[in-house]
Amino acid sequence: MLLTLLLLVLVSSHASGVEVFVGEESVLLPCQVPANVSRSSTAVVWDRDEFKIPTVHMRLQTGDDLKNQNQRYFRRTIMSDKALQTGDLSLTLRNPTVSDSGNYTCIVRKYGQDEKRTEVELTVKEPPPGDLKLSRHLKALLGVVIGLILLSAAVFGFYKYHRYKRKKRGEALQVDMVEVTEWENSVWLPFKTTVCLPDDVTVEWKHKDRTIFMYPSSQNQPLLQDQDYRGRTEMNEEPLRTGDFSLKLNNLQLTDHGVYICTVYNKSKKLLRQKVVTLSVRDRQVEMVEVADWEKNVKLSFTITDDLPQDATVEWRRSDSKQMMVYMYPSDQNQRDDQDQFYRGRTEMNMEPLRTKDLSLTLKDLQLADRESTPVPSTTRTEKSCFRNQFHSVSGSLSCRWWC
Repeated sequence: MLLTLLLLVLVSSHASGVEVFVGEESVLLPCQVPANVSRSSTAVVWDRDEFKIPTVHMRLQTGDDLKNQNQRYFRRTIMSDKALQTGDLSLTLRNPTVSDSGNYTCIVRKYGQDEKRTEVELTVKEPPPGDLKLSRHLKALLGVVIGLILLSAAVFGFYKYHRYKRKKRGEALQVDMVEVTEWENSVWLPFKTTVCLPDDVTVEWKHKDRTIFMYPSSQNQPLLQDQDYRGRTEMNEEPLRTGDFSLKLNNLQLTDHGVYICTVYNKSKKLLRQKVVTLSVRDRQVEMVEVADWEKNVKLSFTITDDLPQDATVEWRRSDSKQMMVYMYPSDQNQRDDQDQFYRGRTEMNMEPLRTKDLSLTLKDLQLADRESTPVPSTTRTEKSCFRNQFHSVSGSLSCRWWC
């Protein structure tokens, strides 16, 4: 009977938390979120704020990331492989001890921002008195715990020292996430540092193990740089003086998505600084418009909610390789001269489109050339403050851009 009691998992869950006796094999800390929340997140982190190293367990969409885990939880935590897909973010803690008692926080994060937090209070109790066999087990367990604490202290001290040395040498790895849409013409991959670097360093940006930019540039750079990025990358002047090694990537393409790594090293190839930037390039949204053969006119709808200044310019242009000017508002003599002759007399917009926020275009007298092959969308854009872009297809494609 006593052996049976020892084998029972004496765990009870309450609204205030979870209780377990010392000597149990494991305890489950519950955390449930909607599946759509976990699937859209980038990480779930279990923390104990009272520790200098608060991380108990971290799981990314790609798997566990335990490099910053508190050493007292080393090889003692388990999460489901499908946690972020199912929303079951519960944590299994093996061999719970009295020192594990405390408040645990389950944090769902998306690109570094907390999306949802769940608090769980864990209480690890001594077993009921009078059980000598259990008492002996506790003494043995106490010896193990003390050994683990001493080991953890040693490992923690080594970790802090190593981290200090790395920070002093400027080797701390940084990771950023950047999101853009394909129609945006360019994007900056950020990398700024305050570390004083020698003048003889080399800065190298790579994507998928391909060199896409090097500083300082040399006669050999065109040979080293991947041909897909030639003429598409640039860096601000005097990056060593400003500490700004950010890279500008022009003429964005869907194939530009992925992980970019910037490495700063000296003549001896010694790593001085490194930055990781994950670029997400989303596909443009294309609105399809279908018309019957007998229809003569078609309306390409485009309404907005933004308040536009009265001096804003609205431009409709084909987004295929021809980049033909279809219509421009306001339409003075110079702008009418810019309009492609094929569309003259065949386009119109509603009265006062800036006031009504209706930038729709009516295309009259439809012709076969209006329904040409699938186009290559325009990537032309302005560097000014106001910008929108909407794409339409009439078995071909037109784009509308406005700026101020």
